[in-house]
Amino acid sequence: MSTPTISLSTSYLQSKFKSDGYGMLCEAAEMGFEYVELGHSTPITALDGIEKALGEGVVKVSSLHNFCPVPPFTHGAAPNLYTPATSSKTESQQWLRHTKNTMNMAAKVGARAVVCHTGAVKAFFCQPHSALLKFRNALEDDFELDKLAEDQKYLRIKDKFLSKMKRHTKKGYKNIIANFASLYGELGENFKEILCGVENREDPQDLPADWEFAEFAEMASELPSVKLWHDVGHSKKKEQLQLCTQQALLESTAEHLIGWHLHDCDKFGKDHIAIGKGDIDFKLVSRYFKPDDQIFTLELNHAVKRADAIDSLKRVQDMLQI
Repeated sequence: MSTPTISLSTSYLQSKFKSDGYGMLCEAAEMGFEYVELGHSTPITALDGIEKALGEGVVKVSSLHNFCPVPPFTHGAAPNLYTPATSSKTESQQWLRHTKNTMNMAAKVGARAVVCHTGAVKAFFCQPHSALLKFRNALEDDFELDKLAEDQKYLRIKDKFLSKMKRHTKKGYKNIIANFASLYGELGENFKEILCGVENREDPQDLPADWEFAEFAEMASELPSVKLWHDVGHSKKKEQLQLCTQQALLESTAEHLIGWHLHDCDKFGKDHIAIGKGDIDFKLVSRYFKPDDQIFTLELNHAVKRADAIDSLKRVQDMLQI
């Protein structure tokens, strides 16, 4: 049995090290990580230092998060700058251009996968998380998520939202599949071993919708290099909104998963916090881990204390029985 691949997303360190790619990867190694995921806030100016650290064997790269490096005309993280769900030919061309840059970078550093956001439904309609925020504020200290399932006004908003979403998603899925087909068609055979993991996102209007992820995976089955990437905090947020449970999403998509973003989420929807500081049931989540085949990336907010980040690594190692 091979040792599982546990990574630290460099998004945790980016605000501290900025263009110092070498220092950033040395810090990850000092924290106990053998692998990193190069995050979607990685500037071009950090690449020389990153390549120096990789050349010295400081760490290895498991995955990249599209877009990496960040396009030079942007500032900070820009994972949603262009999306493959678009019906715009111009935006599709820009998404292809910058995703190819990420794929080329992945090949250069020996990464196995690229994590991708894939867009959102643009139509404006009443959002469940806006209704949930009002519900929480009304209850203040007495707020309990279980009460949401009994609130008839909220349930009507949720049902209306789901009905409207269903009328808007299919075209987006077709565009996503078409753009990924173009990506691998243009890159050629040498890139088919670098998998793209489509990530579940936190906003209810993001695509693919959690409750339709299995349907999207079936549509994507014609593209063997396009798989799924599960973010536990994003899924927990959807569960809090009574939209789709973490377990339901995992049960329907487990066979397609190539990687994880691991962090915790509290009852107020604050995620990317240290594992053990929130409400995610990791005993449940870890039942779907495949240590030999998947990548396990800690994606923590930069405000998480270093000691808590190291503790999160140890907790993941315990889950994987290392």
